[in-house]
Amino acid sequence: MPRVTIKKKEYKVSDFSKWIVGKMYEQGLTQADLAKMIGITQPSFCNRLKKGLFSYSDMLILFKELKVSDSEILTLMKL
Repeated sequence: MPRVTIKKKEYKVSDFSKWIVGKMYEQGLTQADLAKMIGITQPSFCNRLKKGLFSYSDMLILFKELKVSDSEILTLMKL
């Protein structure tokens, strides 16, 4: 069934979380590793990952540590 545009924001959050998990796997990083880089605990990182609630500064750190290209960032942030 196709995605409905009414829930576009929820789909973007879900896709973003899955994308982070995939990048973590590619880089061989764990939630604990990224949590430490951001300055939070692993359970807090897990909660933020589930809800997709990362601050701008958190996302800057994540993008740097996950070695994300500019084109990937633009694709991710496009609504």
